[in-house]
Amino acid sequence: MADLPEVIGLLHRADWTRLSLSAEVRFESGRAALLIAPGGHYRMENQDEDGVVQGNDGQRGWSWWPSGRSEPSPAEVGLNDGRPVAVLFCPQDLLGGYVLEILGPVTACGRDAIAIAATPRAGDRSHERVEAAVDAELGILLRREERFRGQLLAVTELTDATVNPPAPPDPAGFTAPPGSRFRAAPGELSAPDEATRHPVMDLALDGLGALVKHAPRFPGRDADSGQAEAAMPSPDPDVLAAEDGSPPDELLYLLYRTGEPRYLSATVREWHDTTVTMARMAQDSRAAGLDSVGNLIDAGFAGAGGNTVTRTDARLRISGPDRYRVDYLRRADRSGLQVNACDGERYWRVFPDRILTGPAAPLGTDAAHLIYPGWLLRCRLSGARDITYRGRRARQLRVNRGPGTEYKAGPLTYFPGDAIVDAETGCLLRLISYIGDAPCAWWELDDLSTEPVHPDDFRVDVPPGTRVVEQTGNPIADFATGIPGLAGTAARTAFQAAHRTAGAVSAARSFLDDLRGRR
Repeated sequence: MADLPEVIGLLHRADWTRLSLSAEVRFESGRAALLIAPGGHYRMENQDEDGVVQGNDGQRGWSWWPSGRSEPSPAEVGLNDGRPVAVLFCPQDLLGGYVLEILGPVTACGRDAIAIAATPRAGDRSHERVEAAVDAELGILLRREERFRGQLLAVTELTDATVNPPAPPDPAGFTAPPGSRFRAAPGELSAPDEATRHPVMDLALDGLGALVKHAPRFPGRDADSGQAEAAMPSPDPDVLAAEDGSPPDELLYLLYRTGEPRYLSATVREWHDTTVTMARMAQDSRAAGLDSVGNLIDAGFAGAGGNTVTRTDARLRISGPDRYRVDYLRRADRSGLQVNACDGERYWRVFPDRILTGPAAPLGTDAAHLIYPGWLLRCRLSGARDITYRGRRARQLRVNRGPGTEYKAGPLTYFPGDAIVDAETGCLLRLISYIGDAPCAWWELDDLSTEPVHPDDFRVDVPPGTRVVEQTGNPIADFATGIPGLAGTAARTAFQAAHRTAGAVSAARSFLDDLRGRR
């Protein structure tokens, strides 16, 4: 029977874009006929009364609704992300946030498979257990069951599957029918339909451009005085220039195990080059016909004031997802955040004039992606070159979008990436994101230590007389509490007004419903 590292390797390497397969898919809501061909082509025809057809022509995902039915909602259009039945054909989502258990060999859809169970590492998911049958050859899931509190929530499975069918599919079958709705590939922007374009959108985005241009917290604007000296480092060793095979199972297993709690202390540094990033964003926006978005981005770039590379330095101590302390030594903005800490029961964010506090929460900074890099298993990895980096044994990887990669993976929005994995802890000693040949973001860990951290180190002592603000749980309101000065006062006032307006609208609708007898 396959062991856990082998199964992790199977799941990581599962790649629907290289398959030739025909099958029937059974959902809770019905059935669909599915055809997949190499190069990222697929076509799936739902057999229900709506008869929706989804597919990918190798470049873009598309959806087509038969004539006569009502206009599809934006949510329906967005359901097709260009991948066929992602819960089966992109099983990499089970590697980043779950604890896997091998249940034994099984047969599913007439094929040899390995039964596994997956339990979320954190209790914030919509289900508490996933049971699946992993194809022993292809790594895709032949069957997936999701359960919550012992109840079966959903079953998705392949039936009557044929791998490498004798008759090659007609390429024209993957072409979108007239009237189809398209969705851009991950990392790209799609132009809005002419029917949905509205002058208000252009006006609003131009207004946002003016806001960003003068926003005091915009990266590189009114930052610490040390930011004038910030410059993107030069990589040493050089990044891997080309893909060269898949990493071995033991390295993938090391990345998987980084989700387990452990003690770690390190210095965290990160750099961001807004010149490179914003130039690419403006280019993508205009290429998609979103000129106003391009104007917004140009306005933000003009507001950078020449300081286009920002740098943040911090000291991190951690023993689990909700036990950490980050002491900031240098910030890329002027928010004034000094300490971000959590002891497993409460968290604190310390500013010069106040302390924000609330129930325990995971570390929500990019540093968490360096400490827990299991998200890399959703990407296409290659290289795995043995190196010594700052005195530590390590493996160097090239990172690209893979079949299980969505619009963002970990902190990476742009690819390729270059990652250096510590051979002992599995943490990322260095991670670089590239746009073309230029680095746009750089993260690194230094002075790594695995010595135990005392629990008291994760707590914050609140001096008498300090203003303490209890967080509401509303991200917009809580964000506004962190904006200093007059801008923060304006933001909080605007939110309160909007909240009161929304409450008034809700009350009015409730009153009208009462009058109309709808309740």
